[in-house]
Amino acid sequence: MNSERPVEREGMTETGMNFSNPLHGRRKPGSIGLPLPDLEVKVMDPQNLKDVGTGNAGEIWLKGPGITPGYWQKEEETKKTFFKDWFRTGDIGRKDEDGYYYITDRLKHIIITGGENVSPHEIESIINQHESVIESSVVGLPDEKWGEKIVAVIVLQPDTFTTAQEIQFYCKKHLMDWKCPKEIIFLNELPRNKMGKVLKEEVKKAFYSAQD
Repeated sequence: MNSERPVEREGMTETGMNFSNPLHGRRKPGSIGLPLPDLEVKVMDPQNLKDVGTGNAGEIWLKGPGITPGYWQKEEETKKTFFKDWFRTGDIGRKDEDGYYYITDRLKHIIITGGENVSPHEIESIINQHESVIESSVVGLPDEKWGEKIVAVIVLQPDTFTTAQEIQFYCKKHLMDWKCPKEIIFLNELPRNKMGKVLKEEVKKAFYSAQD
């Protein structure tokens, strides 16, 4: 068996490679590592465009010589993605006290419920710890009272049984009440693309279909 340890890194089509854990040095599991040379990084509040500081979650912004100047013949998309010289990645993440970065979610997946921003990843990580759960996907659906309501689609372990109420009770032991899913359905599998990525829009459609 190969004894080499994997090195977690991060890059994008628009930027090339951005972060890497050291090849020789301290590596932090779950972290994308440290910024590569000549790359400036900020973690910003996507609403007020202020730096959120160490340890707090915000949108990761990048600036450096390897970043594209814009999208070819897509002026509006370029305007939305860049703020002055800074590239807005659309990734929600944080920086720890040692300067290592972590990606926790995508900005477009953030649920705004009752005026509060909620990370689906935070809720999924709790649900997935339940002994009967293989995996889950949390999304926001339009709601007259809350703006968006939090719902979850869950895949259970084979030959196990649990109820939506049991999962909600479990969530309330680990999360603030307003972060807990208002509704839950169970599926045999989550919708994914060919790369294995969960398709959030298809999750929403699956939720609606299951309720019909």
